[in-house]
Amino acid sequence: MNGYEIALALLGEGIQTIPLSQTKMPLFKFANIPITKELIEANKELYQRAKGLGWLCRGYWCIDIDRHGTNGFESIKQSKYVDELRANAQKTMVQHTPSKGMHLVFKKREGVEYRQKINYLDGVDIKAQDNNYFVMFGSQTAKGVYTWNEKEPIVYVGEFEQEIFKTKPKPAAQTYGYFGLIPKSSNSKGGLGKQAYQRIISGTSIMRNNDLYLASTYAKSCGISLEPLKVLIGDDSKGDVFTEEEWYATVNSANNMPLR
Repeated sequence: MNGYEIALALLGEGIQTIPLSQTKMPLFKFANIPITKELIEANKELYQRAKGLGWLCRGYWCIDIDRHGTNGFESIKQSKYVDELRANAQKTMVQHTPSKGMHLVFKKREGVEYRQKINYLDGVDIKAQDNNYFVMFGSQTAKGVYTWNEKEPIVYVGEFEQEIFKTKPKPAAQTYGYFGLIPKSSNSKGGLGKQAYQRIISGTSIMRNNDLYLASTYAKSCGISLEPLKVLIGDDSKGDVFTEEEWYATVNSANNMPLR
């Protein structure tokens, strides 16, 4: 089966998917747009030539455990919910990434305000906002193929889910430690970019796209991490959701290079 056939089959099961490039970028805009049979038919060629599919977090949410930089598995081991997480992982869908990471996939329940939470634990992202997506098993990227354990997603059992979504995300300055983000020394490459970086991580950015463009350029020139800037993903404080697709598009444009 190709991506088009798979997308139609999954839609019949209530799973909305989007076609992805080999660098995991969406092949069309999807934010706040329902993925219907008609939409899939209209984009048939894109689905057919897609290297993979992105599973939208509409009805589902995902614990994304990574090994880039900080080892998310070590963070899980140190969590007081480690036994609970292991028990759920044995029963639900688990995807393995080419980078030796892991996706734990669950069904959403009624009455919970699901949101994106980047670096909820060190090396662990929560993808849960309706416009978030994660790469689906069977997809092939430049790093390899995503696999799975052939189990269906379950509703999470335990307290960790409640703990995650009981409060809104903290500003990145609190999550990462403000003074660990910005270089102490100032140089000619700072200025507006440095100010934009500070606004984003402190949760005070108003012009999100513009600030992200300036901040990511500044970060690259100073050799500091772009990761804290992902706090913008899923932000809906301005009445519309800032998507993961928008984040990567802006950062790639600013740095003239693909990051994913």
